[in-house]
Amino acid sequence: MMVLGTGTAALSPPVHFVWKALMHPDLHPLNRGFAWPVMFEDATLPRIVESSEFDRVVWSSPWPTIPDLLLQFDLRPDTRLRWTLLAHTPAPGQQTVEWLRDQVSHLVNIDLRNATGY
Repeated sequence: MMVLGTGTAALSPPVHFVWKALMHPDLHPLNRGFAWPVMFEDATLPRIVESSEFDRVVWSSPWPTIPDLLLQFDLRPDTRLRWTLLAHTPAPGQQTVEWLRDQVSHLVNIDLRNATGY
């Protein structure tokens, strides 16, 4: 698989809290009764493809029009989160890749931060 984009975020909640939120995208981490990622138009909730307790979660593509993507989250004990957008070749066009990077950045830096209340 090839890397289409990557980014990092320093988050305030404990690492186990962030890991649990990533493991359950269908549940709001603060039990507010709704899914925490604010999914964009035509996006669906991802399924968990792989995980390693408290340090890695891999999601299936939440974009039905681009189903061969994976979104990998790697967590460090200091709650530094690295996301990596992965795709099989051939990769989507550059405009689509930029749009996907913006989507993931929003998911991590806005949706996840807002959902965790930090």
